Amino acid sequence: MIAAIAAVVAIAGCTPTPSGGGGGSTNYTQCPTVGAGQVRVAVVVNGTALGSNAAPVVCVVVAQNSTGVGALYARATRLGLPVPRFDNSGLLCAIDGVPIAPTCGNLGPNGYEYWTYWIGGGPSWTFAPVGPASRLMTDGTVEGWRFILGGPDTAPSQPSTFAQLVS
Repeated sequence: MIAAIAAVVAIAGCTPTPSGGGGGSTNYTQCPTVGAGQVRVAVVVNGTALGSNAAPVVCVVVAQNSTGVGALYARATRLGLPVPRFDNSGLLCAIDGVPIAPTCGNLGPNGYEYWTYWIGGGPSWTFAPVGPASRLMTDGTVEGWRFILGGPDTAPSQPSTFAQLVS
């Protein structure tokens, strides 16, 4: 399954798109070119609680009807970071390699520590009623993730609409 997702991501052309200017900088909010049967997805990841400094907003291109898991794999590929890590139950354990294995859903001093999953696209974020393996991507989908160190679920701090997130 993971190999199949990685193959779809590679075929989708999710490689960095240079934004011009010296130094080879990359504008990850700029969407790669969309081909037939592909869609654009804005993936927002807020891992500041873990000290992550990866690009908080990345536009990826995936095959139409890919899942949220496929969008996360495409993001990792575009950024050149580790692919998402899941436990045997399907719980997302790590994005961008954090937290470091074997950490996954640990009980901390303030409650369980985990990646919360959010759906954007409207005026505000909505806590996802389904897991990322059950959510199908369409053009302009907005996916959000935020790591919490226990306590109440908090939505990503970035805007929730596709137009506000990508260039």
